[in-house]
Amino acid sequence: MKIEARAKINLTLNVTGRRDNGYHDLELIFQPVSLCDTLYIEKKPDQSLAFSCSVKLFENEDNLVCKTYRAMAQRYPQIGGLSVFLKKRIPSGAGMAGGSTDAAAMIRALDQMYGLHMTWEQKKEIAVSLGADVAACLLTQASIGRGIGEELTKIDTDFTYSILVLKPKVSFSTAQMYRAIDESGQITQRYLSQEAAAGLETKDLDRICASLYNVFEEAIPEKAVIRELKQALTRSGAIGSLMTGSGSCVYGIYRNRRMRDRAYRMLKKHYQAYACEAVNRPQQ
Repeated sequence: MKIEARAKINLTLNVTGRRDNGYHDLELIFQPVSLCDTLYIEKKPDQSLAFSCSVKLFENEDNLVCKTYRAMAQRYPQIGGLSVFLKKRIPSGAGMAGGSTDAAAMIRALDQMYGLHMTWEQKKEIAVSLGADVAACLLTQASIGRGIGEELTKIDTDFTYSILVLKPKVSFSTAQMYRAIDESGQITQRYLSQEAAAGLETKDLDRICASLYNVFEEAIPEKAVIRELKQALTRSGAIGSLMTGSGSCVYGIYRNRRMRDRAYRMLKKHYQAYACEAVNRPQQ
């Protein structure tokens, strides 16, 4: 089996509170994009996992692909041995859910390969045990996430639009970013997820771009780096730009693919750049 694991960007990201257990309450929009990793999976006769990756740094048993296999095999004993190769394209330390989406793709693949007929709740239970973003990565359309990100409401849209993502040389630690939020007491004051969702539903790019918000932009240590990327995207024709997740990637939204492609040709000379489209398809 060959299965794609799509990256995500956030159109909004609000930190609304901190729980006693250290987790944070969030309100955010997950938007799948066409940039993806690919998993190549084959069954093998013995009861073990042979895992390899195009990026050797990630080729270890702590990779979320391996953790997903172990969690699924424990729950479903009919799952047998596999040989899995992960082709990485999504940048790491980027805020694009690269590891989470690989885990979600593995859940979907095992469900199909072994005819498990898992319900959404069964998939979600496994997903949440692996990470807060994994459940959202199971979806093929934008969703609003609440709680720690696992309480999902799908947005009724099939809107496709053009995006350019820039990755700076620096990466930010998610844990460090949350600590910065805690220390600053920076709790979101701008709740724009419903407005952005309405923009997706009505296919109104201006409304979406007017609603872009990420509270972590106020907490990042390298503000000048993010500001530079946002300015570069705006100068190239983007009508809205935002850092995604806890960073460090910044994306721009363009009115059409032609404008995005022109910006990509210009900016790839100076930055690590990824051209992609928003993906919003009814759940299969």
